[in-house]
Amino acid sequence: MSMENKVIIYLDQNFISDISKLSLEDKKDRVKPILQKVFDEIKTGVDEEKFLSPDGWIHAIETAAENDPALKDAIHSYQGYLGQTSLNPPWEIKNSQFVNSLLNYCKIEQDKREMWRSAFRENPNKRMENFKIDVHLANFGLGSWDNGTAETLQKIRDSGVNAKKQYQTEIDATRKQYKTLLRTDYAWVLRKHNIAIDKAEEFIDSHEFTQVPNIDIFCQLWSKSLADKARKQGVEGDYNDIEFLSVYMPYCDVIATDNYMKTILQSLKFDEKYNCRLFSMKEDDLNKMVAFLEEERNRRQPANKSLFSVLSVMTKEKPAYAIKFLQKLSLAQGKFQGTGKYWDKEVYVGVFLLYTQKGEIKLPKSEEVLEHGPRAFTPDQWAEFLVFGHGFKKIYNLDQKPIEEIVREIPAHLRGSATAILSDDSNFDDDMREHDSYLFYDIEEAVENKLEYTKKYNIRIIYP
Repeated sequence: MSMENKVIIYLDQNFISDISKLSLEDKKDRVKPILQKVFDEIKTGVDEEKFLSPDGWIHAIETAAENDPALKDAIHSYQGYLGQTSLNPPWEIKNSQFVNSLLNYCKIEQDKREMWRSAFRENPNKRMENFKIDVHLANFGLGSWDNGTAETLQKIRDSGVNAKKQYQTEIDATRKQYKTLLRTDYAWVLRKHNIAIDKAEEFIDSHEFTQVPNIDIFCQLWSKSLADKARKQGVEGDYNDIEFLSVYMPYCDVIATDNYMKTILQSLKFDEKYNCRLFSMKEDDLNKMVAFLEEERNRRQPANKSLFSVLSVMTKEKPAYAIKFLQKLSLAQGKFQGTGKYWDKEVYVGVFLLYTQKGEIKLPKSEEVLEHGPRAFTPDQWAEFLVFGHGFKKIYNLDQKPIEEIVREIPAHLRGSATAILSDDSNFDDDMREHDSYLFYDIEEAVENKLEYTKKYNIRIIYP
């Protein structure tokens, strides 16, 4: 892909599941320790605004089917760290690819939308947040086949079909399916662009149709898998793997899948065609993956960079006071980013809270919140909720390091061109009802003019 600034890394469910087991005492000894390095490298790249590991519909289906509650929670947790952007469901991507290819064939100019919209729910280059809220799907048996279908396809594999002939069978069946869909699902496209049904069918019969990415990958990959008489794994699992690979591969820079699928993809040269690096769960491959990710992380620039940062020293420990201050700070940030001169621009200011005394505060569990509502939160937890809800990042300075040293430890892309040193007893715009804080504008003016202190609030500025 490489058209986006971030490296798009797709991990299949086996990778995610095994990585998640590292956090479980009764399971971590069963997985390769090198997977911890894989996760750490991806997570660091995500934090640095250089990598993204999106989740997808197939992840949700397979996670929902997980019977171990502890492992299911661990999977959701790890996906929350990495997959803050979701891939579109397969059918949406297939529709988008078909329509785009049809319009290209008919030489009809298309709307110039961002390319990411075909595959992603949100811009994969968006700034990462502190956390992600996941919707946990119930297991409705999605993605499961009836026994008859699985048995029929297994018989085809056992019969030793020819891959080339099977490919033609798959292409013919796909063409027939899409010709039917022209009169139903795609009728609106023909009407909107005044495309004759004969012209659309001409496209479906053409070579260009076979090059629609998901059709290209699926038909070749599925045919080769069905022709593999020696393959012992059931066809259902292979089909699900091929389904996600055929849909997502054109939009990914890296895919981690099982060795069987990796080998077939490379034999068909899809990794070269779609410019996608492939890795398997083999030890040697995992080491190569870690090395590749480290190299990419070191040579890339972040997709997003803070204009400047604000480091607030939290000197007062009273929860009620902290809540009031955090509300003021979030309003000041919101006005600057969302209602002023930057309201229509993708900019942000990193806000850090420096604690010198207290440690991490755990938020109530979701079931406690559902049962007790707001009463489930203590004042300290409410303050903590505001921190995460507004994307503020926490730093603990129990060793009493100098402020300058703390600032140097903040990654460059997060601290931006300068860092303003704020205190939670700073006197800036007490009347929150008016949303009248000029705190960030005051800092911006000082940074633009290379001042050591802001004019309005006399806030210290530290430069790199």
